[in-house]
Order: sequence, then C-alpha cells, then structure tokens
Amino acid sequence: TYYIGYIVHSKENTSSANPKYLRQVSVHLERGVGVATCDGFLYAVGGHDAPASNHCSRLLDYVERYDPKTDTWTMVAPLSMPRDAVGVCLLGDRLYAVGGYDGQTYLNTMESYDPQTNEWTQMASLNIGRAGACVVVIKQP
Repeated sequence: TYYIGYIVHSKENTSSANPKYLRQVSVHLERGVGVATCDGFLYAVGGHDAPASNHCSRLLDYVERYDPKTDTWTMVAPLSMPRDAVGVCLLGDRLYAVGGYDGQTYLNTMESYDPQTNEWTQMASLNIGRAGACVVVIKQP
C-alpha cells in the first residue's frame, strides 16, 4: 500500500507485515498530482511545483513512473498540457488524465496514455470542466 500526501515528495509506504512507515525515493516536488497504477507501476501525473499561494508556482505536464521493484522514478512522455488537480485512472491498459486546472480555467479535456508506446492521445472532452475530481472505473451490471 502506498500513501501519497499533499506533497508527493514526502511519499511513504507501509505494509501490513510491518506497520511502520518506510521512506521511499521521492518524486520531484509536485503538488496537486494525479496518481494511478498500471502494470505494477505507480504513475504521478501533472501538478504544480510550489504552494499555490506562491506567485512563482509553475503548473506541470510531467509524468513520472515509480517502479517498486527497483525503487526508482522515471520520467515518461509528458501530458499535452500542464494540468494541476488532474483526475487519473486506469481503464483497460491505458491511463486517463481527466480535467484539471491550467491556472485560469477548469479543463474539460481528457487524454489517454499508452505505456507500450509511451504516447498520450487526446480523447473526447467532458461537457463541463472540472479539477480535483476523483476518477474511477466501475463495472456495469
């Protein structure tokens, strides 16, 4: 189980076999990052690099992949645009980045990531822009 706090830099993990927190190699100083897993990797998507109150805060298009087997982070293909507070989920074999905030408006755009080709593809837009949304996949009955 991985616990990622407000600042991903302070990511820690814990296991039921050993309940104390264990520090792991940290991702860059992103905040407002979207997180999902795919094929045994943990992905940190978008965010910003300083507290929102900091006028020098920069929105990020970064995407990083954590490999728990080697305890390392690797940069992968960036998003098509910076997205803060982006919703991220896995559907099939692709990650989806949904909405977010670009510093001026709530985004209605969506893109999907193919880990096999390391490419993002634009998808159908939402009807309404949103940020900070929890994006989940449910099985239809």
